[in-house]
Amino acid sequence: MVAIFEAKNTMNDGKRWAVYDRYSNQIYLTHERWQHITDRHPEMSDYEDSLKKTIQKGQRKQDTLNMRK
Repeated sequence: MVAIFEAKNTMNDGKRWAVYDRYSNQIYLTHERWQHITDRHPEMSDYEDSLKKTIQKGQRKQDTLNMRK
């Protein structure tokens, strides 16, 4: 199941959007964090939809014994 909801600018929680990853964990991005990202990496502004898709379908799983992997 792939679900996305778009947060409205008037929401009090500051969420820009939220998606569910492949483990059904809800992952959200706030307006403030997106502004932070795009201020430092303006080239990312065209890739917001790609970011959502990567979170939803990403295949990498972090090794619990080695957090640097």
